[in-house]
Amino acid sequence: MQYKEALALLENGKPNECVDYFKSNNHMLEYGYSLMLLGDLEGADKVFRLYPSHRGNWATKIIPLMQGVVGNIPAYFEIRNFLEIDIDLLLKSGKTDYVQYILGGADVFQNVNRESYKFLGRVLLKNNLMTSAKMFLDKSISDYYRDPELHYLFVEYYLMNNSIENALYAVENCLRINSDYYPAKVMKQKLLDKIGM
Repeated sequence: MQYKEALALLENGKPNECVDYFKSNNHMLEYGYSLMLLGDLEGADKVFRLYPSHRGNWATKIIPLMQGVVGNIPAYFEIRNFLEIDIDLLLKSGKTDYVQYILGGADVFQNVNRESYKFLGRVLLKNNLMTSAKMFLDKSISDYYRDPELHYLFVEYYLMNNSIENALYAVENCLRINSDYYPAKVMKQKLLDKIGM
């Protein structure tokens, strides 16, 4: 097995197929994540602390959250860089119980980084968890309305729910905030073409 193959297995939620490779080849961050996805949170925490890195430091802060405990609060850039990646990784590995605990700490993240609800809404949307995605997108829009990217996420949400009129409304909101937001400009024309306008 090569590193890229092992990493692809990890990223696709198959840590049991790559954990030994990472350990024997001294890829300790990936080994720690493999342990975490296999449910060995204590072992993962030890690895992250023995072999420190920015991502490992972040992981030591969310491991307590996965157990329902708020420990050290992640920093602004840790949330920005790693929250979505790790939620996606946990969902692909079937660790929905861990995700639920992390989502329980969403307000903590939001107090540190005002885009946290948006990040959570986006990753849940990309994983087709529509009800939860909408809940976080709604929370985000009431807190951070002037973000064109957030409005564009509503466009994607409505398209995934086959609601063209709502998607068009959301894209127009997006363009009212930033008339040059390119994805929205392109999408508006597609939506108008779709409804024959």
